Amino acid sequence: MNLLMTFYSVMVVEHYMIFLLISKAGSDEIQDQLLNTLRDHLHKEDSMLRNMEGTMICLGNDTTMAFKDFLKNVHDGISLTDDPEFISNYINNFDNTIKDIVRYMLIHDEIMSRIIAALRIKIHAYLKNLT
Repeated sequence: MNLLMTFYSVMVVEHYMIFLLISKAGSDEIQDQLLNTLRDHLHKEDSMLRNMEGTMICLGNDTTMAFKDFLKNVHDGISLTDDPEFISNYINNFDNTIKDIVRYMLIHDEIMSRIIAALRIKIHAYLKNLT
């Protein structure tokens, strides 16, 4: 349960931070920070999800499927941000590339929201069993 709660809290804060950087991405400094933050975030999520793979068995089929969708989405994001063509476009045509990042992050956050909703149900059930 501790691992799930840590995952939940870290991801919510980092998603907010990325959306905040997107909204402020007018300057070159913020643009550099955004790409680096997004990359770091995706690698952190990948690592945390891999550490949680054994835990997912106890979560139920729907939650496990959402985690698998999320893991695929994270890998897609890592591939996107590591792609030399994407990086070149990011540097040379930021306005168009930011739209790709926004679309990706909206889908990413939507999947994360489904996981959080499922985790909340599991956490509430767990806490009710303690009373």
